[in-house]
Amino acid sequence: MSRRGENIHKRKDGRWEGRYIKEYDLTGKAKYGSVYSKSYLDVKRKLIEKKQAIITNALPEKDSDISLREVLYLWLDNNRLNLREQTCSKYKRLIDTHIIPDIGSVKIKSITAVYINKFLYKKTENGRLDGKGGLSSSYVKTISFILNSSLKFAAQEGFCNLIIGEISKPTKNKATKLDVLSVSEQLILEKYINKNLNDKKLGVLLSLYTGLRIGEVCALKWEDIDFEEKTIHVRHTVSRITPIDNAFSSSKTKLQISEAKTFSSNRIIPIPEILYGILLNRRNSASEFLLQGNIYPYTDPRTYQYAFHKYLKECGVRDINYHTLRHTFATRCIESGMDVKTLSEILGHSNVNITLNIYVHSSVELKRKQLETMTSFCGH
Repeated sequence: MSRRGENIHKRKDGRWEGRYIKEYDLTGKAKYGSVYSKSYLDVKRKLIEKKQAIITNALPEKDSDISLREVLYLWLDNNRLNLREQTCSKYKRLIDTHIIPDIGSVKIKSITAVYINKFLYKKTENGRLDGKGGLSSSYVKTISFILNSSLKFAAQEGFCNLIIGEISKPTKNKATKLDVLSVSEQLILEKYINKNLNDKKLGVLLSLYTGLRIGEVCALKWEDIDFEEKTIHVRHTVSRITPIDNAFSSSKTKLQISEAKTFSSNRIIPIPEILYGILLNRRNSASEFLLQGNIYPYTDPRTYQYAFHKYLKECGVRDINYHTLRHTFATRCIESGMDVKTLSEILGHSNVNITLNIYVHSSVELKRKQLETMTSFCGH
């Protein structure tokens, strides 16, 4: 059976067919070719050979004066087999919307580290497409990675010399106040959810008491809940991506359920007693997913975000992003004295420093409490 994203399927005549992108037209739309075989593994081998041949044949002459735009597309094609579909789509979108319009026509041989750094600074200061300020440090950091990697690729292929000088990696934006529900707001929201509880609203409680992301809530299956061990196994996430062959056009996005992005994201979370009883009572053996969808068997995160805003309006709590529930969970854990290592594992962070940098910003009252504990220990 074909793995997700391989573009291999079995035909009605019994043969396996593998599709590959031969080229892109001027609008960025993909043109496809196919290979066939009676064996799935043979088709997979043929696909790899075809893709490698296309990349080799697409390479310009070494002494040609190619543009950054050409290099970026070649670099992406060269790395497609190693990238997740979501990652490839993200890179292509950034290339198309933020790099090519500004510097895509620049000849690769004339590019320097100073030139790239000036471009990155411009994006940091005023890079948003709506003209309302600069891009986040995360976005600029990804753009920096794309440019750095593609320029190294160009040097390896002989299109230019290796750039002398270092391409900047932007520092984090100045810390902003973390948006968290107050205890009173959380109680109001919980009271509303419990009073009108249904399968859809159950997701709100899951995020408030386990810190699950919205995509993880939408992907959660009943089989992921171990009622004997009282644990939740987070294995998958639902996300909306631009199909890779349509990344240059205005084509519609698509929903994709995929495995957890990183090793740490695939995690087991103990179920708090306050949540365990609710899950046990709502256990539904007839449905696969906790949050069933209308078109898909699972709920679209974007649709669920809309529903969440409706819940907030109905209970009179200020309008917040769904991700604020995860921030609220983490903040309550810190306030209650949970150690950072445990919290980091529950949240699925790859590094404890991520948890420290985001959540461990003690309030004045928490600092006062810690100081009083210290003075009591000293006998004062």
